[in-house]
Amino acid sequence: MQLFGKKKKLYFSCSKIGMNCGFEVKGASNEDELMEILKIHASKAHGMTSIPQSTIDAIKSNVEKK
Repeated sequence: MQLFGKKKKLYFSCSKIGMNCGFEVKGASNEDELMEILKIHASKAHGMTSIPQSTIDAIKSNVEKK
């Protein structure tokens, strides 16, 4: 429970991990929500049936809290 201030939201951009893609996630509440959004995006935009662990690791290390 957060008593003071706003809880920071998560932000991620495909370009942060070297993808030639302008997709961004702004305002995900938590890592699970962020990853679900990215799974859908990866499937629809990049034709990926799953996200490789190395890409998941890169995503997690490039998530920003804003």
